[in-house]
Amino acid sequence: MTHRAMTNIIVPIKDLSQAKQRLAGVLTKEHCEGLVLAMLEDLLITLSTLPSCTVWVLASNTKVFQVAQRCGVRIINEHESQGYNQAVEFGFKHFPGESVAVIPGDVPLASAAEILQLIKPTHNREELVRLAPDREKRGTNGLFLSRGNLMEPSFGSHSYTRYLGTAKDKGISVEKVFSTGLALDIDTPADLEQLVRQTQEGETIKFLKQLGRNFGPQFLNQGAA
Repeated sequence: MTHRAMTNIIVPIKDLSQAKQRLAGVLTKEHCEGLVLAMLEDLLITLSTLPSCTVWVLASNTKVFQVAQRCGVRIINEHESQGYNQAVEFGFKHFPGESVAVIPGDVPLASAAEILQLIKPTHNREELVRLAPDREKRGTNGLFLSRGNLMEPSFGSHSYTRYLGTAKDKGISVEKVFSTGLALDIDTPADLEQLVRQTQEGETIKFLKQLGRNFGPQFLNQGAA
């Protein structure tokens, strides 16, 4: 029997009080928090079905921990909220010699097939990076490292280009993963509209329907006056 190495998947969640500030024009602070938790649950439900991986939610918030526990995944408690990259680096330190992936919590449409493409076995290649960019190919919505100490985290604006440059400078092989679900991270009202055009299922859609708001022409505006 062939042994498949276990990949650790880290899902970092920012401080909920700072969640989704670019949606402030259409959602209250409380609703932004609820949206983050709903998207996280959709992602964790998908991740929990994957073979040969261990899923870790990296956060410092009790509400986030409750979602993680409900979905049966593990927790890395950073105890106090840090910057996103500092938090991911903290997570990497738990797996210095093991393969590790980072997937943000705001990609509720990411499918099992897409994530398996990101974390598939490296066939004994010691140094390999896989990158899944966002729709604009600026940000990074999926990062896989064959070793947790292979590269420092550098998420944020134009991170996709930075990761490609760092890998080139270090002589690390890169594979690119282009996928519809992983590419759609929810940050703006336009992202919400795109989300409801693509699905009417899941915890995120259920949460949006409970708000009774119309985020797009195909959104079923239940509960509106």
